[in-house]
Amino acid sequence: MLVLMALVTACARDEEAAQRDRLEQWFSLGKTVEFKAERDCAAAVYQVKSGGAKAAMPLTDNVGEMGRVLASRGLVAMTRAGQSPDQSMVALANFDRAIGMQMRRVGLEARACMGEITESAFRHVIVTTGATLAYDNESGALMLLEPRSGLLVVAMGAK
Repeated sequence: MLVLMALVTACARDEEAAQRDRLEQWFSLGKTVEFKAERDCAAAVYQVKSGGAKAAMPLTDNVGEMGRVLASRGLVAMTRAGQSPDQSMVALANFDRAIGMQMRRVGLEARACMGEITESAFRHVIVTTGATLAYDNESGALMLLEPRSGLLVVAMGAK
């Protein structure tokens, strides 16, 4: 049984400790609320200690700049006044269809790994005006930060 569990863990899309280490570069994480990973997806919710991203995360409020920074650095976050992350993804897809659709695909694929808490948080944050949308090309992680609730939602699809 232990060997089987080790094989399943080794085949998981991500591991909680590795994900936390990566995310700590960009956000001040608190407690893990929920984490689940399988072969083709991973999804998590973390409490955050502050409502914003750290300096290591490039931040913009402009769709065109988000596309350019993502293409050059592979990592970016965007907060647009009066818009939700979902609206920002649509605008990004209109600017650069491949990037915008890639983010949408990640969110859809990650649903298979979302527990009840993660799915609820994801649905809430993606339509919350003023929440932050972030993406990391290297890990394929879509991140949604809702500063008022102090939650960071992470979604990863098949890589």
